[in-house]
Amino acid sequence: MRSLFIIFVLFCELLSLEIIYEPRIPYIVENDKSIEGFVATPLINALQSSDIQYTLKSKPSKRHLSEIASNKTPICAVGWFKNSNREKFAKFSKALYQDKPVGILTHKLTHIQENSDIEKIVQENKFKVLIKDSYSYGDFLDSLIKDMVIKKTDAKNYNMVTMIAKRRADMMFISYEEAMHYLEEHKYKSRIKFIPLSGMPEGNKRYLICSKNVDDKTIEKINRNIQ
Repeated sequence: MRSLFIIFVLFCELLSLEIIYEPRIPYIVENDKSIEGFVATPLINALQSSDIQYTLKSKPSKRHLSEIASNKTPICAVGWFKNSNREKFAKFSKALYQDKPVGILTHKLTHIQENSDIEKIVQENKFKVLIKDSYSYGDFLDSLIKDMVIKKTDAKNYNMVTMIAKRRADMMFISYEEAMHYLEEHKYKSRIKFIPLSGMPEGNKRYLICSKNVDDKTIEKINRNIQ
């Protein structure tokens, strides 16, 4: 009986939509075998309202896009930005959440004035920017970052904040929502500050990004129930 049950579970998983994620407070937070947060809660509510069978799997974000691009199975990842390159190999849901405008997280001793103009900071080109390797910050910032002095890392955001606190780089771009979390909860919160910028566009929208193996009708069902 146990072997039959295992076969049944595996069969159900094959029929279900695989949803992959990496925990990222406050957007995606693991909670009692599910996920919640600014991005995760609207998705889970939409999936449940759509009666779509799905399985949740936590995987490092650096694997998400490669698995989606391979297009081997119906698979989606939570909370990604949309850009023209990704639209070539993936499908997107409606936006799950829109961030507040991005600002800078930096050490308290770094001399950057609040509401400094982002174009001026780029032109001065005297700050080393910590960025996540193979990560998009949205079309606007991606076009600016390439002209700045950068330090790449594959570290998670918490560890990137640690690097800023220890002055291994001068600053990192971060959403207001995440910055507020780290200013309250991070081990080195007393060393860091968040600086809003002028000249920034509206915050980026975060989507469910899916392989082209995912049926259009499935995405339509999810879209109808995203609130």
